[in-house]
Amino acid sequence: MRGIVKGSLIICMLFGIISYFSGMNVSAATIVNKTIYVNVDVANIRSGASTDYKVVAQLKNGTKLVAFEQFTNSKNELWYRITLPDQRKGWIASWVVKTSLPQKVLLSAPLISQLPELPRGCEVTSLAMLLNYAGIKADKMTLAKQVAKDPTPYRKVDDKVYFGNPNIGFVGDMYDKSKPGYGVYHKPIEALTRKYLGSRVVNLTGKPFTSVTNQLDKKKPVWIIANSWFTKLPSTQFQYFYTNQGPVKITYREHSVLVTGYDSQYIYFNDPLTNEKNRKINRTNFVAAWEQMGKQAISYN
Repeated sequence: MRGIVKGSLIICMLFGIISYFSGMNVSAATIVNKTIYVNVDVANIRSGASTDYKVVAQLKNGTKLVAFEQFTNSKNELWYRITLPDQRKGWIASWVVKTSLPQKVLLSAPLISQLPELPRGCEVTSLAMLLNYAGIKADKMTLAKQVAKDPTPYRKVDDKVYFGNPNIGFVGDMYDKSKPGYGVYHKPIEALTRKYLGSRVVNLTGKPFTSVTNQLDKKKPVWIIANSWFTKLPSTQFQYFYTNQGPVKITYREHSVLVTGYDSQYIYFNDPLTNEKNRKINRTNFVAAWEQMGKQAISYN
């Protein structure tokens, strides 16, 4: 009886060892000395060469690594073994890295100022820049008339602001800052862009920032929403509009620009408010501001 139990334990142990290595295909391992760079917003480093293994660390876009081993696992996935900054070893998937540091990409899109006519018209002015770059003669004032509006009037009751919904249309007055107003988000802008570019329009909202840089690699600028400070805002800068569709979290720092380029350190953009062409901001700060505003982005193919 004891022999049977002992034999069963040995079989279980062998089965576990086989299962452990089955996803790794160790025989395919190759010694390398390859410099690689993280090519996604956040890359997971795992304890083994498969997504089945636990995440032991995360690295940001552009992080430089040296792979000292590579192999293809049983899923036909190529993985690299690397040394982390704290000297731990880990595995990174080949599809989240590049073998060269991204070069500077910088487009020359027409610069259009939103001022003085549209003090709250950053969204349609940034769209005008995108459309003109695409070869469409679009005027910011025409776009201001054409963009959908939410006509809900401003009122404040018991410290609650009841106003329009920027997901439905432009909220308030775009032309006069002495009157209540706010802005507009990606859905109405997408709808307006489709009137000019049709099925060429791509809404990248909610996707990683690499979707933005991928468009720039294809020589296509990207309309986005961030904030006028271009860094992550403190919670004190936010409040709620109580709309017909429910509460919507907003900040009066909301701002739209046209992204025109990037490198390992900076994001470049045309700013319709400061009237600066290819203005640059620290990449980490810019992406944090964009993510905080819901990762809103519109481009075209």
